[in-house]
Amino acid sequence: MDDEEFLRRLQALTPGAAVWDGFDPLSWRSVEIDEEEATAVVDEASDFQDGGGWGSDDSAGIIFSYRHLTEEERARTYVSRHNKARGYASDEPLYVPDLEKMEKVNWKETGLAMGELSEEGAIFVPWDVVEGYPDMYIGKRNSVRAAPLFTLDSLHENRVWDLYYVHQPAELNQKPAIFVPTYQFQHLLDVVNAKLETQLTIPPGKNERRFKMSFGIGNTPRPRFLGRSDSPECFESLCATVPAPKPGDDLSHATHLGREEFMNLLSIVDQAKKRMKDSKTKSDKNRFKRIQRHRAWGRSVKRVQRYLGLRQKLADRDPTLVDTPTALDVHLPMTHEPEGSVLFVAVDIEAYEENQALITEVGIAILDTNDIRGVAPGDGGQDWFQRISARHIRVEENSWAMNSRYVQGCANRFSFGTSEFIEQAEIPAILEQLIDNATSADPVDGTLTPRPVVLVFHESSADIGYLKKLGYSIYDAKNVVEIADTREMHQFVSRSKDGRSLGSVLDYLGIPSRDLHNAGNDAVYTLRAMIGLAVKKRLISLAKTGEKIDNKLLEHHIPYSEFKEREKQHEGWTSGGEDTDGGDAINPVNSESRKDFGNGNSGSQGW
Repeated sequence: MDDEEFLRRLQALTPGAAVWDGFDPLSWRSVEIDEEEATAVVDEASDFQDGGGWGSDDSAGIIFSYRHLTEEERARTYVSRHNKARGYASDEPLYVPDLEKMEKVNWKETGLAMGELSEEGAIFVPWDVVEGYPDMYIGKRNSVRAAPLFTLDSLHENRVWDLYYVHQPAELNQKPAIFVPTYQFQHLLDVVNAKLETQLTIPPGKNERRFKMSFGIGNTPRPRFLGRSDSPECFESLCATVPAPKPGDDLSHATHLGREEFMNLLSIVDQAKKRMKDSKTKSDKNRFKRIQRHRAWGRSVKRVQRYLGLRQKLADRDPTLVDTPTALDVHLPMTHEPEGSVLFVAVDIEAYEENQALITEVGIAILDTNDIRGVAPGDGGQDWFQRISARHIRVEENSWAMNSRYVQGCANRFSFGTSEFIEQAEIPAILEQLIDNATSADPVDGTLTPRPVVLVFHESSADIGYLKKLGYSIYDAKNVVEIADTREMHQFVSRSKDGRSLGSVLDYLGIPSRDLHNAGNDAVYTLRAMIGLAVKKRLISLAKTGEKIDNKLLEHHIPYSEFKEREKQHEGWTSGGEDTDGGDAINPVNSESRKDFGNGNSGSQGW
């Protein structure tokens, strides 16, 4: 849908079409919208959607939906990325929740003694569904953030729960089911949304019944009051002292339809328990994978630091020195030699957006670690940037293909040299010369030995795939010792669960950039990002070791106290401090293709 049609529909579907005067559809589409949040807002306005409301890939549905929410529903759509939608949709001031006031809610006493029946028509949610909500009903993006707020301890922080129980028929051989009022669970979601700026809701459709259970139909038992729980200890004590069944707690007087409905409700409870168990198993597996991934990123950062001379391999440390390093002066040359005398080779590929099989540009940037011996890195490693050399290759037969729809291509704006027009068939040989044939010369007799190469990418999987399309496989390369990925390095350094674009990483590091999406420029900036991340993380680690952290260093960085708390949650955001060095390189190359590497001086690199 083009902008003109989009605006026309806005005006046609909205009372008082003049409200859209001056509205720029392009600016709306440029706003990042969290899909989970968008879905939640649209779900809350389902009555409008069912009544013929309009939604589109342009997210206009969010605008229309918001206009039809009740005041209570609008109050739940807390300040988040929907600010612009609300600004277009309403003149009302934004609702900013008072979290402290929300958490101090005092529920009215039930007036019930233990074992007394709940009110007719009361709505309940099983406790297993409450605890299992993050794993069962939240997408993976927010489940990790929300999960700590749904532990038994957190669920009782500044909060009380009115517990009810239902005895299950003897033939089911199950413990009494525990329930809480649905309105108390809804309040929990409101507080969580205010804390995390999310849009968590009771799911609509068939899952809604799991959160809104009503008992007593056809002379069937209603939940009985167990007590008010204000702590994990109180909760466990109450659940361990459920009174014995009373007359009326069985199905002896239930109608046929009532019995069927009651058993269906208990079946939902049983399914919730099983789903919670399965989700926990799956969550544990995913958490294990996530921990391993985070730790692997941390080890990779340390190895890059060793290759740059920012860190020393533990085996090379002087055993007579017991003190660990606590400072790094970036204005002095490194005290350690760059390990392995490696070549960092960054590669970036640009493909045509209308046909990803058409490779249009290849960018190559090289940092020879022999060139930074005796050179101070400078602030953020910027004094090493000038040691980077680069090439920008435009695939001659595809040079007509220019990107402009999804990204703004700039193939004619290489900032670090002169672009070369080369036929695609010749490019694999160029890569082989730079990577497979890299050598170092012995300073005494001039003997050439293979030079170790660390390939550097930003989001390696995409570029490795493009290289394969070009006819070059890194898995058959002779000199590659490992791959460094600046996207993953940034996630570890910033402890972010989301990968960021190269431009975002450069902004995070304060590295100026221009004309991104030119493959040659991107290759250079990828190496600059690698250097900047390695230096930044080394400074943070040493400052932490010395218990003095420069606030400027920690801009956009999670405080160490919070980091330690995350570590308690087993997220793997640590790589062992100064007691580990990153271990051995993770070699992507087939073992039979791997060769021994010397540590000699720089030789010909085939430029």
